[in-house]
Amino acid sequence: MPVELRKAHQENDKAVMEAYGFNWRTMTESDCVAELFKMYKLLSEER
Repeated sequence: MPVELRKAHQENDKAVMEAYGFNWRTMTESDCVAELFKMYKLLSEER
């Protein structure tokens, strides 16, 4: 992956984590995805 594209992905990941209140310094991408799926599950069950 080109360096600039990788950097853009990392900046996007950081922005998403910050938006959801996750600690981007300690949370892995896998942890982030797992938490997002948990949140989605909760939201989809409420409907």
